[in-house]
Amino acid sequence: MKRKAFTLIELLVVIAIIAILMSILMPALSRVREQARMQSCASRIRQHVLAFTMYADGNDSKLPLPLTAGNWLWDVGCNTVNYMLKTGLTRELFYCPSNAIQQKHNDHFWTYGVSGKWDGKQFVGTGQADFIVSGYCYVLEVATEPKRPRIKMYPNDGDIGQNKIWCKTSVEKNPGVRELVLDATLGQEDRAAKHGYNFGMITVGGSWSQGGFVDRTSHLKTDQEPRGGNIGFLDGHVDWRPWSEMRNRYGSPTFWW
Repeated sequence: MKRKAFTLIELLVVIAIIAILMSILMPALSRVREQARMQSCASRIRQHVLAFTMYADGNDSKLPLPLTAGNWLWDVGCNTVNYMLKTGLTRELFYCPSNAIQQKHNDHFWTYGVSGKWDGKQFVGTGQADFIVSGYCYVLEVATEPKRPRIKMYPNDGDIGQNKIWCKTSVEKNPGVRELVLDATLGQEDRAAKHGYNFGMITVGGSWSQGGFVDRTSHLKTDQEPRGGNIGFLDGHVDWRPWSEMRNRYGSPTFWW
């Protein structure tokens, strides 16, 4: 009995159909994966805010202010990191799951500005200027002089009737609008870029000068445009802020929220 088989044309049609379906499904799958990472990121930020408020509850409402501001907003003093670790945070929770650079080069970021050592539980033997590079940014005042410069303001900031401040205590006025922990959204000036900044290829100092690889924003559409970022507030809630609502607020490279 003669066996039936697919003709070459039929096989090519099936392959073409599979290719079309894959081209439709892969972007959707990629979006679903990124949304899951965004949710995981929001959970981590919530835990950071909780760590701060737990510390404040036992220290006259004072937040664990870093001894150094570092040069970039995601530089956080080892003294503050150690406080946070004691509340149950782990090294993994300091980095956004969407930031592939920080995931790949985690050791570099975790000990970037540290002169002491990491014993697996905390940093020991560190000086006042020691810091790590976190995957998140902290809107905290520093414990020592000089204090941070003012946060850049815009006319439409008045819509909520509040100035942007560096937080010092857990009892700041209107905690529901006081930003405390931010997703890392940073840009390097680039006049040829869509918004005048490159957000995926930061080469001004930082990891480029120390390790030969770039720094980047955590949640990206493209190198020229972020998706937005999670914002953790002093009262404990976390909101997603789309890129269209973010503004250049601090530093060089510039950090946006």
